[in-house]
Amino acid sequence: MSDRFQVDLTGMVDLLSRHLYSGPQVFLRELVQNAADAVTARRELDPTAEARIRLSTDTDASGRPTLEVTDTGIGLTADEAAELLATIGRSSKRDPMLGLGRTEFIGQFGIGLLAAFMVADRIEVRSRSARHDAPAIHWIGCADGTFEVSEDADSDAPVGTSVSLTARRDTEHWLATDTVLSLAQEYGSLLPFDVAVRVPVAGSSPMWRRITQPELLWRTAHPTRTARDRALAEYCERTFGFTPLTHIDLDLPVAGVSGVAFVLPQAVSPGSGQHRVYTKRMLLGPRVDNVLPEWAFFTRAVLDTSTLSPTASREQIHDDDALLGVRDALGEQIKRWAVDTLSEPSALGRSVLDIHHLALRALALTDNDVLDLVARVLPFETTDQPMTLAEAARNGEIVYTTTTEAYRRIAAVARAQGLVVVNAGYVYDADIMDRLAQRRGWRTRELQSSDLVQVLGVPGVAREMELASAVAHARDLLAEDDCDVVVRTFSPNTVPAVLLRDSESEHRRDRDRERAASPDLWGGLLDSFAEDAPARTRTLVLNDDAAVARRLLGAPHGDVFAAGLRSLYLSAVMLAGDGLRSAESAALSESLGVLLDASLRAPALESDHSRQEDTP
Repeated sequence: MSDRFQVDLTGMVDLLSRHLYSGPQVFLRELVQNAADAVTARRELDPTAEARIRLSTDTDASGRPTLEVTDTGIGLTADEAAELLATIGRSSKRDPMLGLGRTEFIGQFGIGLLAAFMVADRIEVRSRSARHDAPAIHWIGCADGTFEVSEDADSDAPVGTSVSLTARRDTEHWLATDTVLSLAQEYGSLLPFDVAVRVPVAGSSPMWRRITQPELLWRTAHPTRTARDRALAEYCERTFGFTPLTHIDLDLPVAGVSGVAFVLPQAVSPGSGQHRVYTKRMLLGPRVDNVLPEWAFFTRAVLDTSTLSPTASREQIHDDDALLGVRDALGEQIKRWAVDTLSEPSALGRSVLDIHHLALRALALTDNDVLDLVARVLPFETTDQPMTLAEAARNGEIVYTTTTEAYRRIAAVARAQGLVVVNAGYVYDADIMDRLAQRRGWRTRELQSSDLVQVLGVPGVAREMELASAVAHARDLLAEDDCDVVVRTFSPNTVPAVLLRDSESEHRRDRDRERAASPDLWGGLLDSFAEDAPARTRTLVLNDDAAVARRLLGAPHGDVFAAGLRSLYLSAVMLAGDGLRSAESAALSESLGVLLDASLRAPALESDHSRQEDTP
């Protein structure tokens, strides 16, 4: 024994409104979409047929809002109405018996009409078919799942269809005139038909307001390029709410995609690119993702497609191979625009570089042409002055830091010594350096501690011998901190000490700590990476040109020397951008206390000595 599934229409409508569609507002999109498909089908039979859609609001005898959507489309017979309107999910657009199994149509009539039950308990459809010499029909469907259909042989109704709704008490605002007009403009303003909404006029009869235009905005002819630019900018202001820096034309005739991308006048974060997409000139969604590459987040696009497949809710594009190909091709057109625009000096190019350098950096990670462009035109922060990577490479190789903290740590000293270091600590920059290193003709590498030590001044032999004992003692004091100590001369002399480290040393430091913390867990694995006599991972460089450092190096090897060295070391740690751990904070306080006690005792000792000399 077999039986058919029973469908709870009320539950189905709840499912549509809560989980498939974004909200009840899509009911109007579905009605206008069905009307547009009907008009398209009529034009297939008779190219001279009128293409008109009308939306009219009113109130019934009880004062509830009503809506009537009328079209001059292909219409339905009684049999077609009973088959299509009574079967949930059935679609005339894929029914070969009706000759409509093609891609010219936007939606699916069966499931689309069902969306009207989100705002009404009763739907009336009056229709006359253009395909058969058949009488007009009258179909009535109710939210409880019942329907009735009848023929009207005496009716002189024109060919086409009229759908009438009466709002439920809880959805009356959706059928208000202002709401209907706003939704119709939102969804149908680019349809290639005559679509109009009847609006009331104070003190006069209602008037019809046409909401569509005969041609797509970006394909409309203008007398001059300036006039076209102005029209597109005004459209962007109305639609997106900003005045664009410029626009980029997008066109993929083979894929049936065309449109325009507007360049934002302010910087935005990655991942914020959402675009306005139409399917056969009917709005699919105002915030559609994934139609442009992720790096194109500096634009907002308006696109029309006749080939890409919408999702079930028809509010996003199905992420398939077709979308992947279109996305890559549109990205290529935006990339070509960027290369052409930024390769030559211009006010527009400077604005794009200033505002959207982050997007260019992101694109440079995947495209060699843009990588070369970024290296030529995009300024980077350096210890000399802002310069492009091409300018920084004139000395042979580019030396850079991978973090802004590391750059800040050495910037003043490197600048004073004439060492050019690029700050690659911002997002994407270190990866750009890695990609450049793989390109022929480029040499880039991360700054090492030895680079800076080598450019600093070395005290003379006599001075080194004089300081040997103090340096050796300082190294012993900082052994537990895994920090070496060297003495150099460098500018500015207001900096008594700097702390140097590099990524390789930090990696070795972390590895040694892990080995010491978990000897049993790792066994001899980490030991195999250990060096026989590993160098210390940090280097404290004392500045022999700074008065504070010279006084410390000349002090006796006692508590004051240890406290002074510890203070300089921890100050250098903070100067490097590192926060102090609790133990280090306590050590700094203790050291300052020792130095304060010593400074307070010194005047007392001098006073006692002075009194002894004054005694006869």
